[in-house]
Amino acid sequence: MNIQAALMKVSLMLILALGVTTSPAFAESYTGGQPLSPQPESSSLRPGLAIKYFFEYFGHIDEVSMLNDGQVGEPIANIAHRTKTGNVFGTDRPMGVGAHIRGMIHLAQTGIYTFRVESNDGVKVHVGGIKIWTDPEIHGNRWSRPLEYQVTEPGWYDFQIDYYQRKGTSALQFAWTLPDGSSEEIVPPEAFAH
Repeated sequence: MNIQAALMKVSLMLILALGVTTSPAFAESYTGGQPLSPQPESSSLRPGLAIKYFFEYFGHIDEVSMLNDGQVGEPIANIAHRTKTGNVFGTDRPMGVGAHIRGMIHLAQTGIYTFRVESNDGVKVHVGGIKIWTDPEIHGNRWSRPLEYQVTEPGWYDFQIDYYQRKGTSALQFAWTLPDGSSEEIVPPEAFAH
């Protein structure tokens, strides 16, 4: 094997290990997600996402998912959290925080949405009753593969994230590329409600 081929092989192995790519060849596809039925009345919607916190040093996302009673926090506008030394979302702690984030996401177009999730540490994401991503164990900041989500009926979809930050830096971001092919962006606050 020549040096160039060896370097390409190592690069590919790193890309696969880190899950950092935007190539459609590495995308995961999801179908079958359902909008809420009936759709909520606009007068009943509150902006942002509800969040409940758990204070413990978790090591796997399943430890967070199985919890029920937690501390209700102020709603968060969207999933756009990244800090080196600051507190996790609306808590007074930079470490040892788990969260249940619940609400709805408005998917207004039919077609394929491409989602990506950045996390540090563990995360599990459901959209419309479909688990689209899990990265369960302790890790540094890293992005998911592109997650292609087929929408056949526009509307409000159930949205759930379980998350924990153990130690050090923390991150949880949720980005999308719309079916119309617009540039990837962090999902804006107006797309969320609870």
